[in-house]
Amino acid sequence: MRTPEGQTYGPVSKADLDGWVAEGRVSADCMLSSDVKPNWVNADVIYPGLTEIRQQTPVTASRPTERFVDGHRGGLILALGIISWVVGCPIFGICAWVMGSADLREMRAGRMDSSGTGLTQAGQIIGMLHALLTIVVIVVFVFLLLLGVGWR
Repeated sequence: MRTPEGQTYGPVSKADLDGWVAEGRVSADCMLSSDVKPNWVNADVIYPGLTEIRQQTPVTASRPTERFVDGHRGGLILALGIISWVVGCPIFGICAWVMGSADLREMRAGRMDSSGTGLTQAGQIIGMLHALLTIVVIVVFVFLLLLGVGWR
């Protein structure tokens, strides 16, 4: 017996081959050869019932393949946003802002796990607020320095 994939099994006795057919190990696409008929013939020529089995087999639609998506970094982004306030360093806030924006873009495109959207947005907003507040404080401080307030 030769399978459609090209693997050859045997020689086996007719009784063994009958057993394989009964077990469903032989399909109509398999090729069979014997001492009487040395040429390869389809199995459904020798076992006509295989054609009926093939016709009765329902066609099942396969599931669409699932795409792999990256895991979210919502916890990290939220932690960076909080650390920026606790430590008082706007660099962490800027990192949370930039990483959050990039991750939300990936989530909307379907390339990243969207279960962390809430954490990512929270971390992004907290980091954004701290970074913007720091910029405002620096601008006000520079403005006051230029006016000379406080040095009289």
